[in-house]
Parts: sequence; structure tokens; C-alpha cells
Amino acid sequence: MKKKRANIWAKVLITLSVIIAIFAGGFFFLDKVIVPKYFATYGINGMGDLVGVVASLYKSPKESSLVKNPYTNEDFSSAISKLEASGYDIIDKDGTIKVGENESFEDYKGDKPVKFTDCEFAALCDKLLQNGALEKYLPNLNYLNVINISVRELIITPDKTKKSDDGYLAANIKFIVKIDSKDIRERIAKQMNTPIFLLNMIIPDVLYFSVSYDIDLSTDGERANGTIAINGRTKEQSEILINLLIEFIFPKEEQMDANGFINALGDIMTKGIAFFGDFKFVDDAGTFSNNNGLLITP
Repeated sequence: MKKKRANIWAKVLITLSVIIAIFAGGFFFLDKVIVPKYFATYGINGMGDLVGVVASLYKSPKESSLVKNPYTNEDFSSAISKLEASGYDIIDKDGTIKVGENESFEDYKGDKPVKFTDCEFAALCDKLLQNGALEKYLPNLNYLNVINISVRELIITPDKTKKSDDGYLAANIKFIVKIDSKDIRERIAKQMNTPIFLLNMIIPDVLYFSVSYDIDLSTDGERANGTIAINGRTKEQSEILINLLIEFIFPKEEQMDANGFINALGDIMTKGIAFFGDFKFVDDAGTFSNNNGLLITP
């Protein structure tokens, strides 16, 4: 009986040893072969680096805690009311913005200046993206599919040393856009011939791009001090994924880099504002605590 029990335990131990060896071998293969093969170029040289990237990017907060200056339906309604009062005619009877890709905005343009708070314009800009009205002004972002990009926040901080009559010529612009990464992950996996589970580990289902830059209208809209981060992480924590996205989303001829990507995303705001006319930054766009925004002249 003792001998029989010993044989049973021996078999159990052998089975466990085989299972452990298989897992260890699989881990070794991933650590030393698969991960470096596909990702060493981006600073991921083994499972330790991969786990570090995953831990960083997947510790993202909920949108409600990431977005500090959210807009509401009331902000959109207020923006539309201001446009109509200024002579703009861009709303269909069902309440949607009717200026599409094949229509001339000049047919709907107003004739009076209009002020928006940053929340009002964020709500308006998001509608323009979903409507496709900005698509032709954002050629580099078409690789991400512009209509899948959603504006979640805009914060404008005017530079009050650059005063000009009824506004300011410079400001810091911070904004957050959201995009579902499913198409991106599938595209990269196909282009890299990479197992999709590795991309699923590295790239979260939803990407929140936080962008910040200074803009100076007195120097033709020159931008400086640009930063970009993903899912509430730091610029440094986001760097590997940013480089990976740039490498496989944009064609080589675009010669895209991190600064170019910041500018491409930044065009969502600047092209969106310019869509309505010339603009300056103001600190009296609202009637309550949220005063910072834009003065647009058709």
C-alpha cells in the first residue's frame, strides 16, 4: 500500500514538474525570443519591460477622474445659441450640425463676433468631428479615422502678457481626446505579423490622449512646449506606446515623430476654431466661474 501511494505521489510530482517546465519554457521563449523580436526597437526587451509598460498604461483612472473640465449638453446648447445669435446657420431641424464634407461653410457663416467658453467649444468641436466637418482639415489623423476621435475636455489659459485689444494672442491649450483602439491593434498586429494577444497586452482598449502646448498667434500660430501622454500617465511612461503607434499608424513618407503627432492632434482644436473664423483668446467668455475661452470673428 505504501509503495502504491509512493508511486501515485511520484506521478503527481512528475506531472507538476512537466507543467512547470512547460510554463517556464513558455515564459523563457516569450521573454528571450518573442518579445525582443517584435518590440526591442521600442525599448521592450523582455517580459519585465512588457509588464512595466502594461502596469503603467493599465493603471489609468476612470474618465470622470481623468477629465477635470468636462462639458455638458448645456454647453453644446449654449454654443449653438451663440452661433445663431451671431448669424451662423449650421443647424438642421433635428439639431445636428449640417456642415458636412461636401458643403461650403461660407454658405452658413455668421457676420458677428462670438465668444465661447472652453467647455462650449469642446462640445461644439466634438460634434464637428463626429459630423465629419473637420475631416479634410486633419489629413494626418485620417490614419486614426477622424470620426472615431472624441473630444472629452478643453482647457484654455490665456497668456495675459500678450494682450491685444479685445483678447489675447497667446495661450496654453490642454485637451483630451478619446479613441477606441480595436482597429489600431488589429492593424498593427497585421503589419507586424505579431500575435494579437501581445498587442492586447500593450495597448489598452480605450486610449485617452492628453495634449498640451503653448500657441502664439502673433507668430503665425507657432506652438511650443508640447507634451503628449496616454491614459493619464506621464510623458515618460507613455513614450514607448507613442513610438509604437507612430511607427505603425503613419506611413514612412509622413516622417511622423512625437512632436508631429502633438501638432496633428493639436490641429483638432486650432483647425476646429479656425473653421468658424479668426480668433483670439479671452478670459470673459462666460458668465460664471468658467470664463476662459475664445473670441471668434467670422
